[in-house]
Amino acid sequence: MKILKVLATFLLVVLAALVVIPLLVLAGLFLWLKLTEEGDEESLELDGDGI
Repeated sequence: MKILKVLATFLLVVLAALVVIPLLVLAGLFLWLKLTEEGDEESLELDGDGI
């Protein structure tokens, strides 16, 4: 009976990892996009001042 509890726990951990890891990757990509987007806007503003 103990092995069933261990297997159930292992399955829950694996399922949680399959959900959490992609969400963390997407959150990281979103933050990276937002940070680089601000830098692009600043460089465009600097280019516009020179014209």
